[in-house]
Amino acid sequence: MNNHTDTLYHDKNLVQFYDYDNPWLESYDVLIKWIKSTDTVLDIGCGTGTLAAALITKCKTVYALDISEEMLAIAKEKTPSVQWIKASATAFSLQKKFDFIYLSGHSFQTLLNDQERLTLLKHIKNHLNVGGRFVFDSRNPLVEEWTSWGPKDSIRFFKHPQFGIIKSWNDWRAKNDLIIYETFYQVLHTNRQWKATSKIAFPNKEKIYSLIEKAGLHVKQLYGSWDLDPYTATSDEMIFIGDSPVENTIKG
Repeated sequence: MNNHTDTLYHDKNLVQFYDYDNPWLESYDVLIKWIKSTDTVLDIGCGTGTLAAALITKCKTVYALDISEEMLAIAKEKTPSVQWIKASATAFSLQKKFDFIYLSGHSFQTLLNDQERLTLLKHIKNHLNVGGRFVFDSRNPLVEEWTSWGPKDSIRFFKHPQFGIIKSWNDWRAKNDLIIYETFYQVLHTNRQWKATSKIAFPNKEKIYSLIEKAGLHVKQLYGSWDLDPYTATSDEMIFIGDSPVENTIKG
């Protein structure tokens, strides 16, 4: 993840629940199919490294970066074969180019303003091989998915190896152009509880296209779901797939 202060990603008491609350995503299956065995891959905002650890068995090289030491600690336990790097999505320079660069799990939405998004996209440009591809997803703001993040609609349960059954839920509120959401974890048999407050942005399609173009990148395809349906105004997702059309470095 990309937020420097969000306790959901930086507090060990909360990070310990992450993999149980966020199991294998359908997007991971698609991304794995898109990776070639000869690819060098960069995962930006890798979190606990579930996808990066799976990809290293399928391709040549995987570099994976995240700002959270706590999440990277879990990632490193999954495999030593990935190059794990502590770095922000908006402040990294690896002196290396890649064939495939991605952000998964809506990590793009943790960038809260246009300057952060443009900086990330310029970093993608500077690290992408000619002929290479980039992919990231962002929820479609037109369908207002956050309205289903209330306590009643978001309740879920999972089993933790230390605490047993955990009840989890969310709540949300809007503030300016951001959604502030809370994540709760409660040990069912003791009622012990943890809470994190997070911020997330929902930039629209036109804004993202504009930033991608400004960074010197090119969108080849926009999907509306991980079933790879074409994007429409009612799609849940905006999945951007693109490349770097010219070989030059964007400063900044």
